[in-house]
Amino acid sequence: MERRSNGMGLAMRIQAQFPELARRGRDTCRRALHAIAALALTVPLSHVQAAPDAGRGSRPNIILLIADDLGWGDLGSYGHPVFRTPNLDRMAAEGQRWTNFYVSSPVCSPSRGAMLTGRVEIRSGLYGALNSVQVEGDPYGFPDRETTVASLLHDAATPPPCSANGTWRRPARYPTRHGFDSWWGMPMSNDAYFAGFPGGVSIKELRQRFARGESPKTLYPLYYRQAVAAFRDPKNSYWNSPLIASEQVVVNGKIDYRDQVVERPVDQPSYNKRLTDHVVDFIGRKRDKPFLAWVGYEKPHLPHMPAPEFVGSSKGGPVGDAIAELDHSVGRVLEAVRRSPDGKNTLVVFVSDNGPWILYEELVGSAGMLRDGKASTYEGGSRVPALFWWPGTVRPGVVDGIGATYDFLPTFVALARARLPDAVIDGSDLSKTLRDQSPSPRQVLPYFYRGRLQAWREGDWKVNFYDVSGRNPEGGLQPRLAKPTLYNLGRDPGEKFDKAESEPAILQRLQHDAEAFERSFLKAAPEFDRVTLEQGPAGRGGE
Repeated sequence: MERRSNGMGLAMRIQAQFPELARRGRDTCRRALHAIAALALTVPLSHVQAAPDAGRGSRPNIILLIADDLGWGDLGSYGHPVFRTPNLDRMAAEGQRWTNFYVSSPVCSPSRGAMLTGRVEIRSGLYGALNSVQVEGDPYGFPDRETTVASLLHDAATPPPCSANGTWRRPARYPTRHGFDSWWGMPMSNDAYFAGFPGGVSIKELRQRFARGESPKTLYPLYYRQAVAAFRDPKNSYWNSPLIASEQVVVNGKIDYRDQVVERPVDQPSYNKRLTDHVVDFIGRKRDKPFLAWVGYEKPHLPHMPAPEFVGSSKGGPVGDAIAELDHSVGRVLEAVRRSPDGKNTLVVFVSDNGPWILYEELVGSAGMLRDGKASTYEGGSRVPALFWWPGTVRPGVVDGIGATYDFLPTFVALARARLPDAVIDGSDLSKTLRDQSPSPRQVLPYFYRGRLQAWREGDWKVNFYDVSGRNPEGGLQPRLAKPTLYNLGRDPGEKFDKAESEPAILQRLQHDAEAFERSFLKAAPEFDRVTLEQGPAGRGGE
């Protein structure tokens, strides 16, 4: 890589930000990963080979709570004027609230996959150019050769009892095959299982028509009209989502798996409470080893079908009801931690997988002052709320430094005193910032969507190479901007005032650094497109 003459040259920034990339040069680990979406998984931290910078104190329990489509501005602590989130606001007041925290991609599957692997999508293949997320019916799963954070923290030879709950956005290869001892949840989000309503067309039929070569320009308006009608007046029967229970067992000395369909369709109004019941029960169990709990809520992803006691509870309408139930569930988890014997040695993290699904307007939440939403690499799609809570260890306050969800893996590994995988990791260890509020180690941030580097941030400056809006998802493959736009996010977080003409030197520097970053490794093939491309006409129809 070329070194710049100033002290903020690319080589120094990349070496600090992506140490594995700087050390190894080009990425030769082009391993195929697959998307993992909302899930709640637990595994004991029994694989404890010490890392050099493992940090202070004993190994903590780690609980990661993942909201689905929650916007940066949807919590009271982030300024929402209507939604009431007292439990999350208390969590923010007692812990750290990060204002510049990002997902790797503004849609669920690649976003959640990066959380598990600590790798950006074009390095892992965890993306699609035709299918931005993995589709229902895709037979491919998370490759056995890939390493999840659960695998790093878990000794599979002697797995102690543990629990898992949440949505797994993978129709094949359940989480029990990838380091987790058990799982209870849905393979995909509800919209993947749209069965249709009288006079409508199911999502399965729409995909079959797409596979036969029918143009998305014809199919998408039909899908959208149906989705709006179903989301405005949701009925449980409209979505044929399965609820799966899976556990890892030992048979004749070998690891095996027991999978069963608990119910189909899932009873949506009771699902969130039952999920939280599983998590609370797991936290309260006696054990002699710390654990990892990976908890993926379905809220506030559409459709909104909250428990009866939350219907009409918010002035914000159905989405406000969903967020109120989500907040209540988080409160139950935090209270369970406070009551547990080792509650003072438990880190709880709350984050969203991407911004609000603004395609559906008032039916969803808000990114606050940020621009756009889900499926866009403007700030409203990629910047998310992030809270870190560990009384007595995490130093309370507001953190304005940059962080990303693929920083979870190296952070959790450091706290657990485990070892990183033998693969290039894009995440940074945030544990020092959590303990001491020292400056975040992350100074640069790539923004990916559909396998393209769509924007690049260094400090407060951000350059956008594409103008993709979540209000126009069919424009996701539009050409690169002839003139990139430049924003100072410190002064203009809403990306309203383009500074490309007045700051040409900064624009040139960011463009140069982004291009050098892309050239620094080989781009993996898009795993989410495999099933579509194999069907022939579908691949051509999506171009």
